[in-house]
Amino acid sequence: MKLTNLTTALLLVTTACGAVVDPSEDPAPTPGGPTLEEPPVDGHQPPTVPPPLLIEAPRAATTPGSLFAMTFEAGSPIENLVSPLTTARYDVVEQKIVTISDQEVQLVVELAPPTGSYSRKLVTDAIRNGGTYGDRVLCESNNIATYDPRCESAAPVARELPSSGPLTAAQWRLTVVDDVTGTPIAGCVASGANQLTCVLPGRAAASYRILASAAGFADLWDGSASFGSFVIDGTAFVGAPPQSEWQCWDFPTVGSAVYCGARWEFLRFTALDRARLDFDPITVRITANGSTAAMATPALIWDAGNDDVPGATY
Repeated sequence: MKLTNLTTALLLVTTACGAVVDPSEDPAPTPGGPTLEEPPVDGHQPPTVPPPLLIEAPRAATTPGSLFAMTFEAGSPIENLVSPLTTARYDVVEQKIVTISDQEVQLVVELAPPTGSYSRKLVTDAIRNGGTYGDRVLCESNNIATYDPRCESAAPVARELPSSGPLTAAQWRLTVVDDVTGTPIAGCVASGANQLTCVLPGRAAASYRILASAAGFADLWDGSASFGSFVIDGTAFVGAPPQSEWQCWDFPTVGSAVYCGARWEFLRFTALDRARLDFDPITVRITANGSTAAMATPALIWDAGNDDVPGATY
């Protein structure tokens, strides 16, 4: 059966074969009757079983805490998304389901492990901090260098560090919530990796939403533990904490000793300047009272945009 678009609603029916019926292809169910019928046995009509769920196709999450609501321009806490130590989760996929009858629904939701790729650009640059330091620092004695970083004579330079590759680091979780209140359903428990088992009470026209959320997209960083939100030169950025670098521009000599007599301090920062995630179609498999449907999102893209890092324009 061909799925034509995201808005197509499917009826999940509790027949022995677990058929999925597309309303655009088959007649809509009549009240009190089945969507699919078994053939009569011995001339008698078998008892009918109403379908338990109406299912919409999964799509990119639109909740306020979704991944797609987070951008540099909006001032979102991107560091919470990228850090491998974070506990913050962001909704990526949502899927609406509605009970059709007043029968209890034994629900199992499974998320196929999402795949895709990341692309990022880190920027490393240095900003001069304060005025001239005039205290003398020994740089060389008897032709032997001290390797004091304050004796560095080269001006710090900016670099761009692009990277891309497959997604490997995110942790995923499934939740089923009341579609009206957003409250998680109490009758749901994790029953395996990326799998959730629920008991939905017998209530017709009850609306629920399946949410697949993720945390720790650490592929967007370089793997170092020092990562967070910092401010330098009055501008906030997401990346590593600033480190001191020096440029000495005066080297007086006294006998066999060479000193740095005047230097500037620079603050070197490394910032996440661009971040993008490309998800392959993400499949959600739903089993209700023994009948199963598997549906997938289209390919999804999250692009945080361009951050305005201090120091230079990139």
